[in-house]
Amino acid sequence: MASWFNPRAVTYNANPYLVAQSGAIGDTLYKLYTDARANKQEQERQNELKRQFEANFAENQRQFNENQKFKEREYQDSQNKIKFDNNLALQKFYLDQQKLKESKRQFNQNQARELNKDLDLAIKQKNMPVSEQKDLKNVFTALEQTGELQNYVDEKGGWDKFGGFFDRFKTLWPNISKDGANYNALASNLATSTSEVLKGQGKFNYEKMNEDLKPSIVGTNKAQSTLNEAQKMLINRADELIKLAESQNYYGANEARENLNNIKSKIENRAKNDEKTLSNSQQPPVSQTPTQPLKNQEVLNINNIDLSSVSLDEIDAILKSRGIKIQ
Repeated sequence: MASWFNPRAVTYNANPYLVAQSGAIGDTLYKLYTDARANKQEQERQNELKRQFEANFAENQRQFNENQKFKEREYQDSQNKIKFDNNLALQKFYLDQQKLKESKRQFNQNQARELNKDLDLAIKQKNMPVSEQKDLKNVFTALEQTGELQNYVDEKGGWDKFGGFFDRFKTLWPNISKDGANYNALASNLATSTSEVLKGQGKFNYEKMNEDLKPSIVGTNKAQSTLNEAQKMLINRADELIKLAESQNYYGANEARENLNNIKSKIENRAKNDEKTLSNSQQPPVSQTPTQPLKNQEVLNINNIDLSSVSLDEIDAILKSRGIKIQ
């Protein structure tokens, strides 16, 4: 049994009633004491819980406030970044627009400058007289025909193929040879155009030039030299006409000069290729039989042959029967 303390002394009295009464009072006082102590402890516990709650609540509130502030700053930062990016994009857009406008302005300015140049040039330039246009056209036509004749000879194997004794018949009697007919047609066209361009120069009249372009029985040197000399004279004439057009600042002078330069370039390249081919074929084949020149009697025999209605094979047989060797 727990000891208890009675704070109020009770005088001993043998009266049982008083003892009982004093005991009841003691019990009541003790109960009041224990209840007061329990209440105090409970109050202290409640106070501690309240203090802890308030402390936790304050910390939670502080953390909540900090989180809110952080979220607000984060949101504000994101808004500022969006605003900055938008401003940057807008500035870039404006800058691109300015660049586009500047490029357009410069393009228009350049176009206007070029247009003014063209207008100035058009004011300064003059139309070429019809007569000079015709002269330039004729000289370039003749130059083209020199190239056509040379190309045709090359296609058929070169000048040597037209310089042999038998090949000479191709041009003398073109009705029995398509090659001869084509050669004669090209030579005749060239002689016609050249005599028109170089008129007044005797050796370039149609009859003489057409005859000089024909391969002879003894070779093609004369035909080649005639073609080359005509080509040089035509180039000189074209250069004279173009210089005159350039001095007068005529339309088309630049194009004519470019055309002539291209023709010169082709001729130079051809000459280089011919030199290279000649250097590679200086040594004749061992088995090649030198061509013997025709005797006067053989030429007379040829003149006595009627070739108006015979084939090439028949011509070959007739010549062999008369002792004429065909290359």
